[in-house]
Amino acid sequence: MSKQKNMQKKKNATLQRILWCVLVIFAIVLIGLWTFEPEIIETQTDVIEPTGEVNNQVRIQLKTSEDQPATLSPVVTGGTEEQAVSAVAEIKKITEDSVVRPEFITRLSKLLVKAYKPKGSHPQAKDSGKMFIDAKSLNVHYGIEMTGLAWSGDDLAIGRRTVMRYALRPTMISALYALYKDRFMTTVAEDISDATRTVKEQERKLSAEEQKEFYKLTAQKIRATADVLKVCAESDSAMTDIGTWLQSERDALTANQKFQSALHDYQISTEVQATNAVLESAENHMKKQSAAYEKAIREREAHKKDLATMLRKYKWAKGQDNDTNLYIASWVYRRSKELANPKEVLLTIHEKLLDLASTMDANAK
Repeated sequence: MSKQKNMQKKKNATLQRILWCVLVIFAIVLIGLWTFEPEIIETQTDVIEPTGEVNNQVRIQLKTSEDQPATLSPVVTGGTEEQAVSAVAEIKKITEDSVVRPEFITRLSKLLVKAYKPKGSHPQAKDSGKMFIDAKSLNVHYGIEMTGLAWSGDDLAIGRRTVMRYALRPTMISALYALYKDRFMTTVAEDISDATRTVKEQERKLSAEEQKEFYKLTAQKIRATADVLKVCAESDSAMTDIGTWLQSERDALTANQKFQSALHDYQISTEVQATNAVLESAENHMKKQSAAYEKAIREREAHKKDLATMLRKYKWAKGQDNDTNLYIASWVYRRSKELANPKEVLLTIHEKLLDLASTMDANAK
């Protein structure tokens, strides 16, 4: 009997130890699940689009152009008016976005300020100040260097498309503008106040009038861009017309390549003293390709002229050179292919640009 009691005690002790082990393991698992942070490795380039409701879609930044730390930020994507008001109130508490970083606007400010040359500081600014910056230079800077923009993976082209799909949505455009506008204007004010230029071989800070001129010229540039976007959004034939012009540019390039090849063949035939039949054939082919090239050029210039005229529909776009207007239109055409609602996106950007231009004008007074 005593032996059975001892065995029973040993069994009870063993069960107790097993039970404690199970409880400890269970506690460790719970703690691990509570504190676990997955290591995200992106294996696809598709972007999950918002559902259309107001919510806080948390993004985890994987890579940035400057290795910035990840931040969490809500995305406003629609919903009821009451939800929208609540979401806007929450946005005001956020200081930065995890994809479009603060460096994006600080760098933009520096580019704009650097581009301003007051009267007498540049050979092309003899009578008045000038802004030596355009849409192409800005697009090249941000499109190639991706300054202040966060993306995932190592493929720059994929990263660029991902950022564009993320940012070029009406609600996101509005949210980013509300988030960064005041900071941008503050940065611009600081940069233009500290800026110096060499005038009559003497380096000095910009005068109050020159600073006002900077704001005025910048506002004009912004309004001109807004005008082109508005034409592209409002005209039913805009995308077709832009596509036709771009295709005519490619056709002219192809025709030139064929002509150059035919010209080379004719020159070689002449140098090697080919037979008359070969020479005549090479010459006829060269003339044919030359005529085709001339025709392609005429068609390209006709399409270009018609499109440039259409883009100059509004006041401020008329004051901007055709090459810049056409470049903006070509950018719109490329981006619109990747957007579900290009017209709404363009009109939203147009609205924000006009508001920014008005703010610039206010600083010019």
